[in-house]
Amino acid sequence: MKKITVLLIALLLSTTSLVAQEEKAIEKAVLTYIENFFENKFDTMNSVLHPRLSKRGLNLNGQINEDLPPAKLKEMLEKKRPLPVSKQQNKVEDISIFRNTARAKLTTGYPNIKWIEYVTLVKVNNQWKLIDIFWEYYPRKKGSKPMKRKRRN
Repeated sequence: MKKITVLLIALLLSTTSLVAQEEKAIEKAVLTYIENFFENKFDTMNSVLHPRLSKRGLNLNGQINEDLPPAKLKEMLEKKRPLPVSKQQNKVEDISIFRNTARAKLTTGYPNIKWIEYVTLVKVNNQWKLIDIFWEYYPRKKGSKPMKRKRRN
């Protein structure tokens, strides 16, 4: 009986360790995406995106924006100012895993506007890839000014 108990405990610890490793890998994939999105580093960001990525969200006016597949994300990154990691506030939580699929909640944003992204991932060739992202902004605080966008020529 003692051998069975010890074996069950060892199995439980091993499984817990594997889940923790998968959660760390998922968190790393999500952070690689968002940190490099803000820093305008498309190639590094794209390394964790599935080619069939679907990214869209609910704008402040309540409308769902157009889809942003990787090619459109690349165009966007070429036009916006980078935000260094030191100024980012990214938090990955509520990771849920089922075999080769997972989801996570990402809280992020710029200094004057925050949002939540719900991220769905799929494991391909033993690597977690983001396949679906949907975001919604937090309500703006009274008196806060909209973010100014600078256009590059």
